[in-house]
Amino acid sequence: MTQWRLISETAKQKWGMSMEKNFRTTSNARNEAMFKEATVFAQHLRIVEKELNQWQRDIESSFGNIRNIMLSPLPRVYEEGHNGQAVPSEPEPTMVGGDVQVERLTTASAETKKRLDVEVIQPIKQWMVAYRTIAERMRRLEALRLELDSRRRTVADLQGRCERVRANLGTTRARGEVDMEITLRKMQHKEDKMQRTASQFQEMEQTVYNSLFTLIKDTSVLRDYAAAALLIINECFSAGYASFNMEQVQYSTTAGGVYPDMANKYDPKQMERFSQQEQAKVVVTHDGSDQFYDYHQHQQYA
Repeated sequence: MTQWRLISETAKQKWGMSMEKNFRTTSNARNEAMFKEATVFAQHLRIVEKELNQWQRDIESSFGNIRNIMLSPLPRVYEEGHNGQAVPSEPEPTMVGGDVQVERLTTASAETKKRLDVEVIQPIKQWMVAYRTIAERMRRLEALRLELDSRRRTVADLQGRCERVRANLGTTRARGEVDMEITLRKMQHKEDKMQRTASQFQEMEQTVYNSLFTLIKDTSVLRDYAAAALLIINECFSAGYASFNMEQVQYSTTAGGVYPDMANKYDPKQMERFSQQEQAKVVVTHDGSDQFYDYHQHQQYA
């Protein structure tokens, strides 16, 4: 019976299938407005949670790939040997990473995943659990609201019937009194049910309001979670960079002595200047071929 009440009342309120023009439906406006905005916010949070999980996977994959590269051997220069076989310039391959502490890359990745889970993703999931709980309560509250309005209509209809029976008591008093008695008892029974439903609705409406109030207040800390996520990611890359121990790196000479001042530490500006000088040694001749010349000597006689 209750299910039929809900279907019937939904049709009356949603599509206006009712003859009661002056009937005012029970309001749940404040909760509906709050829940609507919370739902929009929850959609944003789902995207944030998805992106954070993707960051975890990307960092784990990238750091794992960098670790594998650092453990790979560098290609060697080979010369023609006396017996016609290729002879490597170095007897043993040199690892790309050299003294890079590759296990620190694995540790940094694992620590980042753990911190993102505990400090950012778990609080977001807890908020989403609270939101879904409220969403379920909102569905139950709406069903209770529709049931209450349906019972209000029933009581109003019985009150109108009592008025009509009372108006006709003068003509058919004996029968009218019997009908009046039956209608009054039925109306009293329906009023009791309506009052119980109204009390349930008011209690649940306040409960949902309190839950939404707390949920909305908790949204203000999302700014802190976003900042924490960026800080954790930044510290992860800093830890990864530290594993290279760049403060002690010195570059050895390669075949042909291509790079200048190899005893010095790596200097990006110095390498940029050197790259420009190397590019300046190449000119295009009239026939379109590349021709090399000494840049400094050309400057001397220019």
